[in-house]
Amino acid sequence: MKRIEISPVDSGWMLRTEAMESVLFFKSEASAESAAIRLAQGLADAGEEAAVEIFLRDGSLGRRFTTPPMRLQNIVGA
Repeated sequence: MKRIEISPVDSGWMLRTEAMESVLFFKSEASAESAAIRLAQGLADAGEEAAVEIFLRDGSLGRRFTTPPMRLQNIVGA
């Protein structure tokens, strides 16, 4: 499972994940969450399960959700 973490920083919100080498910064939590959802969906489409964790300014976990991997099904006769 790939972990996608959103956490607050002084100037906004940071998105960090082992799926990418770089760290992304956003001005709003909504923008960071939107990017995390797109990334999680892309991982799911590629067959990887992903967990998005959003931390609050006090350091506590505010929300966590997972995206299960998509499995391609064989279509018989197609």
